[in-house]
Formats: sequence, structure tokens, C-alpha cells
Amino acid sequence: MSEGSAPSGGSGNAAARAAEALQAAFQRAHSQTHAELARRAKVAQRETLSPAVQHELGLDRPSVTAGIRRNSSAPSLSRLDDGLPKVVVGICAMDKKARSKQMNHIVERLLRYGEFDVVVFGDDTILSKSVEDWPLCDCLLCWHSDGFPLKKAQQYAALRKPYLVNDVMAQDTLLDRRRVYRTLMESGIPVPQHIIVDRDNLPPGQTDPEGFTETEDFVELNGVRICKPFVEKPASGEDHNVYIYYPHSMGGGVKRLFRKVDNRSGDYDPTDPGNVRRNGSFIYEEFLTTGGTDVKVYTVGPRYAHAEARKSPVVDGKVVRTADGKEQRFPVLLTPQEKEIARMVVLAFGQRVCGFDLLRSERGRSYVCDVNGWSFVKNSHKYYDDAAGILRMVILSAIQPHRLLAAPPLPVVQHPCEAAPGEQLDDSQHGHMHYNMSLDDMRSQVAGEEDRPEGELRCVLAVIRHGDRTPKQKMKMKVTQEPLLALLHKYLDSKGKQAKLKSPNELQDLLDATRLLLDELEAKQRASTETGGVPQPDPDTDELREKFRIMKTVLEQGGQFAGINRKVQLKPLRWSAPEEGSGEQPRCVEALLILKHGGVLTHAGRQQAETLGNLFRNVMYPPSAGGGLLRLHSTYRHDLKIYSSDEGRVQTSAAAFTKGLLDLEGSALTPILVSLVKKDAGMLDAFGKGASADIQLAKQELYAQMTWDPETNTSMYTEPQLTTPMVSPPLSPKLDPALLPPGMRMLRSAGNSEDGMGASLRMAGRMGSYNSISSAEATAAARTGSPLDMCSVGDEPVPGASNIQGRPHIYPMPENALALLRQLHELLKLLVDQLRQKCLEEPRSDDRPRGFSALTQDPKECVQEEGKPCSGEKLLLMFDRWRKLAKAFYSEKKQQFDISKVPDIYDAAKYDAIHNQHLGLDLRRVYKTAKALAAAVIPNEYGIHPPGKLRIGSMICSQLLGKLLADLASMREESVQTAGLQHADNSLQYDVMTDFRGLAVSSGGGNAGAASSNGGPAASSEAPAAAEAEAAAAADKQGDAGTPEPSSSAQEEVVGTEPEDAEDDAVLHRLCPTYAQDINSPFRHVRTRIYFTSESHMHSLLNVLRFCQLGQEGEPPLLGEEGQRVLHECRELDYMTHIVLRMFENTTLPLDDPNRFRVEVLFSPGAAYDPIEVIPAKKDHVLPVAPRVVLHPEGSNGVPFARMDEMLKPYAKPFKRKDDPYAPGLRSTVLSTQQSEAAVAAAVAASEVAMASATLPDVLYTQMT
Repeated sequence: MSEGSAPSGGSGNAAARAAEALQAAFQRAHSQTHAELARRAKVAQRETLSPAVQHELGLDRPSVTAGIRRNSSAPSLSRLDDGLPKVVVGICAMDKKARSKQMNHIVERLLRYGEFDVVVFGDDTILSKSVEDWPLCDCLLCWHSDGFPLKKAQQYAALRKPYLVNDVMAQDTLLDRRRVYRTLMESGIPVPQHIIVDRDNLPPGQTDPEGFTETEDFVELNGVRICKPFVEKPASGEDHNVYIYYPHSMGGGVKRLFRKVDNRSGDYDPTDPGNVRRNGSFIYEEFLTTGGTDVKVYTVGPRYAHAEARKSPVVDGKVVRTADGKEQRFPVLLTPQEKEIARMVVLAFGQRVCGFDLLRSERGRSYVCDVNGWSFVKNSHKYYDDAAGILRMVILSAIQPHRLLAAPPLPVVQHPCEAAPGEQLDDSQHGHMHYNMSLDDMRSQVAGEEDRPEGELRCVLAVIRHGDRTPKQKMKMKVTQEPLLALLHKYLDSKGKQAKLKSPNELQDLLDATRLLLDELEAKQRASTETGGVPQPDPDTDELREKFRIMKTVLEQGGQFAGINRKVQLKPLRWSAPEEGSGEQPRCVEALLILKHGGVLTHAGRQQAETLGNLFRNVMYPPSAGGGLLRLHSTYRHDLKIYSSDEGRVQTSAAAFTKGLLDLEGSALTPILVSLVKKDAGMLDAFGKGASADIQLAKQELYAQMTWDPETNTSMYTEPQLTTPMVSPPLSPKLDPALLPPGMRMLRSAGNSEDGMGASLRMAGRMGSYNSISSAEATAAARTGSPLDMCSVGDEPVPGASNIQGRPHIYPMPENALALLRQLHELLKLLVDQLRQKCLEEPRSDDRPRGFSALTQDPKECVQEEGKPCSGEKLLLMFDRWRKLAKAFYSEKKQQFDISKVPDIYDAAKYDAIHNQHLGLDLRRVYKTAKALAAAVIPNEYGIHPPGKLRIGSMICSQLLGKLLADLASMREESVQTAGLQHADNSLQYDVMTDFRGLAVSSGGGNAGAASSNGGPAASSEAPAAAEAEAAAAADKQGDAGTPEPSSSAQEEVVGTEPEDAEDDAVLHRLCPTYAQDINSPFRHVRTRIYFTSESHMHSLLNVLRFCQLGQEGEPPLLGEEGQRVLHECRELDYMTHIVLRMFENTTLPLDDPNRFRVEVLFSPGAAYDPIEVIPAKKDHVLPVAPRVVLHPEGSNGVPFARMDEMLKPYAKPFKRKDDPYAPGLRSTVLSTQQSEAAVAAAVAASEVAMASATLPDVLYTQMT
């Protein structure tokens, strides 16, 4: 039995041994293959480590196996491929695309693998031959372009059934924007709010579909309204004539975008009436502000997305090009949500290789606005390597997946410095990078070491007052005329309180009614004269006729209604009751008409703003070979935002400044205003801040002292009025009058009762509480050097201050203010008489004056007409302006001065001294007197002693101050996050397919995977897979990710509305360091925030900076002694006054050193020059802006940010900032490229274990990601 059983057992053992031997052989081959993978990973890692790290790890020593052939220690790749047919890849596209430079780069890299044959069909085959005669192929790369027969390509695909990288059958969708938008919405991809006006198959004679309406402010379809500014896109994807329609409140007009022609891609037409096109079907979508930047995303499969940003054509239509003529673009990072959008676009349209346009709205969300199909990145060899590698994986996994079991053959890599014959590499892509050179290192190369600040510029903040403007004016009149009452009923608001007329159509209706009524009045006057009788004077009729003439002149001024400079209100005063049972509605029989005009930016104001923007560009930022700020901005290391208040002159000033700052082209500011300037009325408007009552109290004391008459022991002033009709906030805490210091009673105003019941006496308690100064405050006031103590009997007079016994000193104050007021009153009467005579001598003419719009015209277009006022103002309006000021300034009946008119008189005097000296008016004495009085009135309206100035200032600018501190803190946090990151040459040359570090890191455990998904090399160029999304979600919960989770449905949120507490100040564009070349310090960003506002915010912010140390015992002032002196002696904050905060980081100091971050405080009083003594060199009415002076302590490089934050925070409103969605990825991107060799080896070892038991799909997935 045993003998018989021996053969059987031997046979079984032999079979077992054979099986074991086969398995061992397979394992040896498998392990040898993975040993080769690990070796290549180490080589690739070594190539990316800096020389210092290589030396530390011993990787710079020569290898002892350098002479060993690779084939002796790994399976021969060539033997594995013996007998395997090559994959035939067909390229079916027009020659202009198929044989383009970009496609040639990718094809060349595919051919280097030795696994493909490429056949280009050619134009002749595609256009002339039938599909049966087209070449055969295994895989088809096919895409549509101009002239391409898409139907034939679809027939070929159906006939031969090759593997399609891009779905040819789905490319019809890309040719119709309507279908594109529907596909995006059905796939849950966010798109801007829009309507589709489909005019296909409309009945004859019908131009619009049912439910479509158009007004001058919006278009609407079936209840969905899109307000201007909006974008109009043709339905055809091949029609690139896109229009942008702007609202009349921002200048109106239309921006026409088109395919790039030379260096132009768009033109703005301010004269276009703004009526939409009706010669086809169109999509109307809301205009989203994106910071003047467009983002183009290029995908290669669902897991790879490369993004580039460029200057948006909507700004000025100029195409910025590189030295070789290519449009300038720079790679930027994508957020996790944007990578998911890229994956969804690829899957929704079936186009693995495609490009789409991404709008990064300042609301904080990203939207897809167009999908283009097959697209390439230009001039990026890194992208060509990635694209070829991914295409290889995609094609082989579908046709010959067994090839992917072996390690991929390494293509012959061409060194970047060895360009192909006849090809010169782009210096911007392959130049040498000096990564450790800071921005200020560049500055030192140009300016010299003596001008170099200690540190690197991190943040530039500026608060700027608007430019030179026309005087603000208002006219009131009661009207009973039927045409005007009809307008009231036509435009009455829903509450029935008033009718606001501001749009062009509304103002045109008012102008027509005014002309009609004025013609009737003048016809009656002519008729009475022609009868030969002596017309009886009728003062009421004459005044009415004069007011209608003024209103007609105001409405006709400028020739058009575009812009924010005229507004009319009609308020009902009396209603007529209808008869009972008539069913009629009550009718208004009398109304109050209020016409507001003026206050618009002049040609000089626009020039001042542009010039200051140019100056900022050249002075505030360290220069470099690439042009300082422009280089910084174009490479997306400059985080810029411009904010403005709601006033038209402030918005226009901001747009003009931006034009100069970014060196933009064009005369019209409307596109810049809409695209780059953001309105923030809550932060930059002064009304409703809770300071009205305190300001009124300060005015009360100020007006009383200015008009104090020692002879009568009374003050001759009119009670100040609240500056806002809003409900007053609670008054300052009252004190017991018995506890008030002596002399704290209110000065008595002439005409008020002396029994304590007059208006000024009723304010005594308030004034007592306002002017009472605690001992601590008095000590602080004395430390500041401000002469604001009480004036007592026997005290020496304080120079330049008021010296009324028993009253607080007010500084500055003219020596004899009452005498100056009386003198000004007499001078105004003489000036009004002069203007009246000039009006009588001026020949009557119905010609409209040549107006000027700073919003739509270049300052050079302003034409000065001989003998006429500047900017198209008529003599009649100039006379009316001064007549009303003189009448309101002094009441002959009450014998009282209205001190609140002093700033208006000074504004008007300075305006005419600048713009209308050629009229020969006696302006010198009026200007000098008004200036002396205004120097006392204007600054003291915001408080008459340091504690009061601090209180009022903190209430007005608390929100702005909180925003400034948040801006500085944000850049400090970014510096801490990126501290220590070095960027050595080629350290970020991450290769998706041939650099096996990515494979190792993604397979090496949860921590590595999480880092990669958040911001490793894949985060900059690949869309996340499901595992990456889970890792990002987990990081979110731990507080590591800075981006909120996207909404489950793109349509759940109403586009165009923002959450109340939303903050859109997150960085919109981050330079992608993986693809950035020839960029110094690619990780470092400079934040610029420019805030344009009015004079009230300038006074308030300066007062907080001056007196923020009050109440903090023993704390020295934030500003230096010289800075305090400059502000103490500053008499005027004129147009273009600005405060600049520049934060520098000294990277040689430890992170916890308070001196690492220091803030420079700079100040300029603006165009504070005497226009009579300082005549502009070009005689263009443009007064220069005074140079900036240093306010921070002398001998230092600025105030430590920690100290500034501590001292200002009590007066600032906390500002809620969103996390930077790019910050976590920014650091992990660098760290993932500088891991030690030990970490890579461990990761590779772990991947060997995982891959040994993995199935083929798992291996392919790991390799592709």
C-alpha cells in the first residue's frame, strides 16, 4: 500500500512544489517591480529636496549601484511589451487645433512612452472624405471648433465605435448656452441667477416671449427679475459678442465684449441707451463682482483640474500680454468646493478634457458661467507632462489595462534648459527662481539699502477722503401745479409718503413738466408787456418763475441724466377729500418739491484721485524688475479690495483711484466702478452711528462761544439741528446739575428766554454732562498738550484758543470770531451783488452748457468756456447758490448767525477760488475769512475736548476701525501659517504620474491622506475623490479647513442676496506655487484695502488714533510727539486726505516677538493748499496733494501691531472674519514636497503591502490619484 501510494504522494508533492515555485516566482517578480517603484520614488524625492536637506540625510553621496543596469534588478519593461500591439490614437480636429503647439507637446510626450501610435486625420480628410474612408483608431480624441463637421464625427464614432476620451455625441450641448445652463443646473452645479429669453419659433410679428418685460433698470421673465448691471449672452455658444448693461445710477451705457482683437477684448459705450438686443435668443444673468479677475479651469479627467486667473475683460477691455505676445495668466489654487465643481462638470458633459469659466464671486461662492469643451493650458510644460500621463492612464485602462500592472516606462525627460530645436522656452515658465528673496529685497536692489525698511511688506491699508467736488445745493418750493402733482401720483411710493424722482425717465418727465409751466409763466409775462400797460409787480409769481427757471437749468445741466448727481422729492402737504359715494381716491392738492443737486466729483477731483492712485502704485509698494505693484497684482500675490460709501462722489473717487493704482485704460469709470469698487454704506457712511446727540452738544457750545458778544453777554446763533431725521439714540448719561463744576451752565443765545425754558437753556443739563471732565480725563488731556481746560479769572490767555471766562477752551478759535462773522456777512452781500449784475449782463441763451461727467469722461475732455463758470454751471445757478448761502447765514430779523453754514460757505468759496477765478469776482477776502472760521468750526463739531472727540470718533468709525484691525490680524495669521516655508528651485515640481511621492503619501495612512487632500500637490491641480472629500470634511470639524461646506443644491440659495453676517473679505485668488515659475516668494501675499469715505470719518479716525490712550492709566500715546503736533496744528482735512497703515514683518525675529509685526502710520491732509496762492502749473484747477508725514513714534519703524491692537480694540466693533480657505493647503503643499526620505520609504513600504492584495481597479485608481 505504501509503495503504491508513493507515486501518488510524489505526484501531489511535485504539483505542490510546482505551485509554490510559480507563486514564489510571481512574488519575486511582484516584489522586484515594487522595489523598482520604491527606488524611483526615492530618486524622485531626492530630486525635489533642497541641497541642505539632501546633505543632512546623506543623499548627496554618490550611489554605489550607479553602474548597475536597471534591467538586471527589475523585470525588463521592453520584454513585457514584446508582441503587444500599440494603441492607435486618432486625433479628429481641425488642423489649427490638432497641430497646435500645445497639442504637439502632449502628443510628443505620449509617443515617448512607446505604447501609442498617433494618427492626425487632417482637414482634408475631415472635410472632403466620407467617414468610411477616415483612418481607423482604437481611441479617438475629437472636439469641435470653427468649421468642424461635428455631425460627420458623430457618424464616424457610431460606425467605428472607438474609445472616446471626450464624448462626441454630447458636444452638441456645448454649442448652445441654453442647454449648457440647463445641464449645469440639473447636475447641481452652481450658476449665476439668470433668465433665458427664447425667441426661437415665435409667431410672426412677436418680438418677445410671453411674460418678458424690460425697464430701464431691469429685465423680467415670468416674475424672475434681473436688475442692472446684468450680462447678456447670445444663445449660440459660437457667438462671443457678450454685452454688459450698467444702471444709470452708475453712469449707464453698455460694455461690449468680443473675441480678442490685438490687445482689445471689450469696449464701453457710455452713450448707448441700454436697450437689450432682440435679434435672437439670449441669456440674461446677474453681473457678479469678482475683483476684476476671471478664472479658467482646465480638466484632464474628473480628478485633475488646473486653474489659471487672468485680468477680466470687463474692467477696461485691455488684454495684458507677456513678452512673447501671449495673454498673461497665472496658476491659482482651487478650493475643495471648486475641485468638486470641476469633477461634476466633467461628468455632467462627458468631456474629460475640457475648460470652463469660473466666477469667484465676492459673496464667497464660485459659479460656472461657461463650458468650452476641449481646452489646453498655454506655455506650461508641467501641465503637458501631467496631461500626457493622465491620458495614458485613461486610454490604457480602457483598452489595454494589463499594461498598467507593470511600472510605467519612464519617458525620456527633456531638461527644461534644453529646448527642442526651433523652440524657445518661455522665461516666465522656466526662469531661475530666487525663492528666499523678499519683496523688500527687490526694493533694496533699486532704492539702496539705506531706504530699505526692516522687514517684508505684508499689508497696506488706506482710508481716503473723496476728491474735489462741486458745492452741494438744495432748493425747496411748494407746488400746486397739476403737471407736478400728476408726477407725484404717478411715482408715489407704496406708503404714500413721497415720490422720489432719480432715474432718467423720471427726471425727463419732470423736465418736460417744468418747461411747460415755465413757458406758461413767461408767456403771461410777455402778454402783459405787449398790451402796453405797466405790469403790476407780483413777488410770488416772480419768485415762482425764478425757481422754475433754476430747476430747468439744473435738470438740463450736463446734457444727460446718467450719474448720481440729481434727485427730486415730492412730498404731499394737503389732500382733497373726495365726495361721498364718488368712489374716487383722495388727491394731493399741494406738495413740497425738494431738488438736490451738486456735490459731484469735478474733473480736478477725478484727476486728483487718479494721480494719487499712480503715486500709491509707485511709492507704497517695493519696486521690482516686474514693476512693483503691477507685478505683485498680476501674479496673484496681491489681495486687493476697494470699498466706498454710498455717495456718488465717493464711489467715483474710488474708481478713479483704482484706475491709477492698476494702470487701467479708458476714459469711463463705470466698468471699474461696477467690477472693482464695493459699496459698504454701513461701514463708511456717518449717519445713524449714535453720535448725533453728542455732535449736537458739541455744536451747541461751539456756536455759543463763536457768537459770544461780551457787550450784551449773549450769543448770537441759531440752534443747531440734528444732522439726521432718524430717531435719536439715548443721550449721554446725565449728571446731577448740583454736582457740575462752576461755569458748566449753558451760554445764553440772543432771542431765547432767560427763565431757563429756552432751547439753549433746556440743553444745559446735556451740555453739563458733555463738558464735565473727570480728573483722569483732565490729566490725560493735559498730557496730550491740548489747551482744553476751563478758563478761569486771572488765567493767562491761551494762544489760538477761546478765552471766555467760565467756559472750556476751544482750540482753534479766531481771536475775534464774532467780528469775523459780521465781516463775512458783509462780504457775502457784496459778492451776491456782483453776481446779480453779471446775470443781468449775460445774454439770454437756450443753449445747454457743456457739462462734464467725472464718471464717463476723461478730465482732459473738460472744456473751459471763456467768461462762463467751470463745468457747465450757469451764472444763474452760481448766483442762486451764493444768494441762498448769504440769506441762510444771517437772519436780519432775528439777528442771529447760523454757524452750520460756515463749512458750506468755505466749500463754495474754495470751489470758486479754484475753478472760477477767471470771472473777476472778489473772492480773496471771502475765502480768507471763511477759512479762518471753518478752521474752528469743522474739527470741533466732532468734540471740543479729547474725551469728547474720542467718544464721538469711536461711535462714527468703530466699524471701520474693527475692519482695519481685522485686516492686519489676518495677514499676521497668514505669516504665522507660512512661517519657515522655503521654496527651493524645483522643490514643487510635482508630477502626477511619474513622481511616486504622491502614490506613497496617498497610501501611507490617514494623516498623509488628509494632508494631501487639503493642500498637498494634488490639492493644487487635482479634484478630490470621495476619500479626499471625507478627509476635508473631517478637517472642517476639527477647525482645520477654512471653507464652509457647499450647499446640497446650487439653487437652494437665492443668488444675489447675502447673509447678514457674511464677510466676503476672504482671499479670492491664491497663486498656485506648484505651477508658478519665476515668482519670488510665491507663498507670501500682500493685502491691500482702500476705504473711500467722507470728511466725518477722517476726523473721527484721527481723533481715535490721537486720544485712544485716555482712560488707560500710564499708557503713552499711540502716536509720536511729532505726529501729535502735526495733527494738533492741522487746520483742514481737505479733499484726498488719507491715512495709511503699512504693516511690515521682520522675519528674523521669533514669531512670538511683539516687534516682529510693526505698523507704519502715515498721514496727508490732502489738497490743503490756498488756491489763490498755489496755482496749478497746468492751470487745470488740480491742486496737488500734500506729501505724507509719519505719525508713529520717532526713531522707530512703526508701532508694534500687538500694542496697536490692544489700544484700539476697545473702540472698535468686533469684526467677524471668515477663515482663508487656502491657508491650510498652502502650508501642506510645501510640506508634502519636503518630506524626509525616511517618511517616503515608510510610505512606499506601506503601499507595497496594500498593493500586493489589491485588485486591478484598486491599483489603477491609486495610480491615477
